[in-house]
Amino acid sequence: MARKVDNTFEALLKDGFARPRAEEYLMILKEEVDAPDLYDPDYREWAHSYGFFAKEAYCYDLNEDNIDDYMSDYDYHRIWPLNSWQRIWINDKLTLKYMMSGTSLDKYMPEYYYYSTPEGPLPLTEASRSLGDDAFLGTLREVGEFACKPCNGARTVGFHKLSYAGGEYLVDNRPSSAQGVLDFLREHPNYVFTEFLHPSDQMAKISPVINNLRIMVFNPTGVEPVIGASYFRFASAVGNDDSKSNYVYPSALDAGNYNVWFDWKTGWFGGGKDIYCNRVVDAPRSPDTGALAEGTLEGWEELCQMVLDMSDRLNPLEYLGYDVCISDHGPKVIEINSHSGSKYVQFFHPFYKDEYLNAYFTSKIEAIEALDEEGIRRRNAIVR
Repeated sequence: MARKVDNTFEALLKDGFARPRAEEYLMILKEEVDAPDLYDPDYREWAHSYGFFAKEAYCYDLNEDNIDDYMSDYDYHRIWPLNSWQRIWINDKLTLKYMMSGTSLDKYMPEYYYYSTPEGPLPLTEASRSLGDDAFLGTLREVGEFACKPCNGARTVGFHKLSYAGGEYLVDNRPSSAQGVLDFLREHPNYVFTEFLHPSDQMAKISPVINNLRIMVFNPTGVEPVIGASYFRFASAVGNDDSKSNYVYPSALDAGNYNVWFDWKTGWFGGGKDIYCNRVVDAPRSPDTGALAEGTLEGWEELCQMVLDMSDRLNPLEYLGYDVCISDHGPKVIEINSHSGSKYVQFFHPFYKDEYLNAYFTSKIEAIEALDEEGIRRRNAIVR
C-alpha cells in the first residue's frame, strides 16, 4: 500500500536511511524542483509526496490505480545496502576483474591493460609487465583501442576512447598525438584502460555502439541465485560515434534513453521504448538506425548461465545488477552494481507485481521497520 512520506533529512534518518542515501535521495528531489520546465509541478509534488521521483513517475505513468505496483524511490534508497561488507568485491571494476582472474569466468570479462596511478600507468592482467609511458603507448598501438573508464563511478560518467589507427593516435575518435594520449592519461587518475568492445553482428544491426544488458540476480540464501528482472539499453543520439556512452542522464527534455524488454526465460527481446524525463515514446525501431530491435538473442542460454555462475562465485552477495555487453567476442561483464537503479527495470517489470520480487523487497522494508533505535543509528552510520 502506497504511503505518503516526509521528505526531510531528519525524517529519513529516523526511518532507517543511511546518511549517504538520504542525501542522494533529497538531492534528486531538489534537482527536480529546480527544473520547473521539465515536470508539471502538481504531478511532481504528488509523486514526491509518495516517495517517487518525477522522472520515474512519468516513466511508469504513475497514478492512483497503479501506484501499488511499483516500489518507491524512497523505499529503494531506504533499503540500501542489501549486500553486506562483501559489496567491496564489486564496488569497483578493478576488484571485480581480479575476483574473476584465473577462473573459467574470466573469459566473460574484458581484457584489462592498465590502471592510472599518480606514479604512472600500472600494467594489469592482459598487458605486458613493462612499466612506463612507452609501454602504455606500445600496448595501445598493439591492440588498437582502449576503453577508458573511472575505476568506480556511476551513470557511465567519464567514459572515453583511446585508439591508434593508420599511424595516428586518437582521443575520442579525434586526431591527437602520443603526447596528447599521455596528457589524457595524466588527467584521468583512477581510470582503468580495458578492451574496447564492439557489438556482435546481431546487435550491430541495431546499433554500431556497444549495447548494455542489465540483469538483476537475487541470491539471498547464497546457494540459489535466480534472475529476477532484465532489460536492454541501446545507444541513441550518438550516430556512429562509439566513444559516446549508451546512457544519458535524463535531466533535459531531449535526453532520452532507448530501452528494450528482454525475457531471460526465452531469450526474446523487443517492445522498445524511448524514455525521456517526462514522457515515454513507443519505439520498436532504434531511433538512431531505424533497425527493428526485436528477436531472440543469440547465445542467451550461455549468458543466463554465466550470470548465475558468477553469482555462485560471489555468493555472499545477495543482490547483483549485472551490466553485460553482447560483443563480437561473446557476452562481457562490464560491471556488477551492488544497488542498481530501479527505474528502467521497473518500467518493464514492476517489483510489486512479481510474487518473488514483492516478497524479497517487502521483507527488507519490514526488517528495517522492526529495528530499535540503536539499530536505526547503526544504519544511519553506514558510509559505503
